[in-house]
Amino acid sequence: MTLIYAILVFGLIIFVHELGHFIAAKSAGITVYEFTIGFGPAIVKKKIGETLYAIRLLPVGGAVVMKDENEEPPESIDPQEVLSDEGSFQKASWLRRFTVVVAGSFMNFVTGVLLVLFVMLPATHVAQPVISEFAEGFPLEDTLHVGDRLVKVNGFRIFTYNDVSMALQLAGDEPFDLVIERDGEKIRLEDVPLERRDYDGNGQLRYGLSFGYEELKGFDKVKYAFNNAISFFQSAYKSIGMLIGGQAKGSDLMGTVGIATEISNRAEESMREMWYFVAYISVNLSFVNMLPIPGLDGGKLFFMLIELVMRRKLDPKWETYCSYIGLFLVLLLFVFVTYNDIMRLIRA
Repeated sequence: MTLIYAILVFGLIIFVHELGHFIAAKSAGITVYEFTIGFGPAIVKKKIGETLYAIRLLPVGGAVVMKDENEEPPESIDPQEVLSDEGSFQKASWLRRFTVVVAGSFMNFVTGVLLVLFVMLPATHVAQPVISEFAEGFPLEDTLHVGDRLVKVNGFRIFTYNDVSMALQLAGDEPFDLVIERDGEKIRLEDVPLERRDYDGNGQLRYGLSFGYEELKGFDKVKYAFNNAISFFQSAYKSIGMLIGGQAKGSDLMGTVGIATEISNRAEESMREMWYFVAYISVNLSFVNMLPIPGLDGGKLFFMLIELVMRRKLDPKWETYCSYIGLFLVLLLFVFVTYNDIMRLIRA
């Protein structure tokens, strides 16, 4: 049953992404030849008007095939219609093409916000990055005060309470540069010697800070859901930086198998936990898909920005060639992370 959850979740994330491209394309008057969820042989397909809608065997991707989008048109399309400029993606204005390209990631981000909001609906209180008390013997009570809200830790923006632990972990044991909010005013504190200590005498090292809860009223839940999605986005950005900087290893990457396993595990634990993780994955996809890598939406946007700077369109064949290379590299990465996922399952 949990495997079914994983498949449905992948389908949902892919569907909302492609739906974003589809709606934006239709709104821009661009002809859509195909709206596909999955790859491989079609399980279900139906042509309505100019568009073929299909669900395919492997739920690991999808596509919205548009007229003149560096793709070969389906054989069923009238050659005279292909030669016409009407409904062409390439002939659409720059702003309309930009909207179509970013619409998929935008939909994934919005989905993440809505899922967090759905998970938070029953909640009346939520942990906040606001200091509620200090451990006995905490040495910095003259520097930090009860009621201080953490805003930044060494440049890491604090959107929710969950960001606090990640920010402290990334900082290590070096002195901290903090930005706090106190009595409505933002204060910068530099080189704060915040250290982990055994305050309780049980051998457990901690920073000596405790954080409180705040009541969620009305629009507060929407604001919290949005901040949580921004937090997910920041985590994705920081993770890429850690990979580039060598703070994280390639073996730490999680692929389709690992994500499916995590979804299954969380579904067994709690449906709320599962949907919260799905929100995290959806927002992460919105970020990753906008990376300037040929073959991804971010790669298309990169070529469009070059076009904007040069004030002329590039030859579409160069984007096509780069997309093939990018897709090949993405495929290699997919194989690599899938191997890591399988090895983690074997070792577990």
